[in-house]
Amino acid sequence: MDPLANLYATSQYAENAKIEADILDDIKAADPDGHRTRSAILHTHFTFNRHFCLVFDVAGLSLYDFLKENNFRGFWLKDIQHIAEQSMEALGFLHSRLQMTHTDLKPENILLATTEPPANCDFPREAAWQEKNKASAKKSGQKYLRPRSSEIKLIDFGNATYEDEHHSSIINTRQYRGPEVILSLGWNDRSDVWSMGCILMELYTGELLFGTHENLEHLALMERSLGRMPSKMLAASPTAAREKYLARDRYGDMRLNWPTGAPSPSSERHVRNQLPLDQMVAPQHQSFATFVGHLLAFDKESRPTSMEALSHAFLKERNIVE
Repeated sequence: MDPLANLYATSQYAENAKIEADILDDIKAADPDGHRTRSAILHTHFTFNRHFCLVFDVAGLSLYDFLKENNFRGFWLKDIQHIAEQSMEALGFLHSRLQMTHTDLKPENILLATTEPPANCDFPREAAWQEKNKASAKKSGQKYLRPRSSEIKLIDFGNATYEDEHHSSIINTRQYRGPEVILSLGWNDRSDVWSMGCILMELYTGELLFGTHENLEHLALMERSLGRMPSKMLAASPTAAREKYLARDRYGDMRLNWPTGAPSPSSERHVRNQLPLDQMVAPQHQSFATFVGHLLAFDKESRPTSMEALSHAFLKERNIVE
């Protein structure tokens, strides 16, 4: 397949691209064919006039763009399972072999490897999707597409951080950010595991798991779907985070300052409308909900590593009922 060059023109983007090129060279040295890291292999990089160019093989759409093509109807669960398995294998290699955290996992940064045209087929959860999205369903009428292959490639390693490097206080795109980052508790490679939990639910529902742009609301959405955060974890937050987001209950334990601290009535309503995780998933898919809940453990030390996640029963199911 002919390679494709990504071009970076401005000085800021060019500098970031050079950092990414160094990281991709490290990945290629450890995994020459990109199979274990599921990464887009960097063939070469060069400067042309003001443009810094990175050359990769051509790949397919991002998972986000594929969702968009389907009017934000989710993926088949069998495909989600395969994407989850590949992602955990890839992260396991990056985390353990390279001591590297991606820090910016999201559907836009995961590509389908295939460039084959997708197949027209039925969406297994169409009735439930139409019931929930009546306005969109009326406009839609479009065919549902399924990728010919659910093989993936991870991209955009420009913010990847090695274990022995300085860890920025803020990482991830907002909606895929773990509670430990918001609460300034320090983060490690398991922040990637949290991000993947958010991504997998988005691939299932077609919607952001935590649709928000405000920190306290974000934490409240997490609790609404996943239950109360451990008091000990909240108590370990630094003073600045406690003052912004927390309060003591009548027993003296730390809890979220919600709904008292809600920035607006609409924010309160938004959190109230958030469903518990198991209610977002069809009854026949509860093993998937359990798996995602496993990845979304609040305390990063209780959260599984990417390699530990591979042993979950959901990833071992071979006869998934769509």
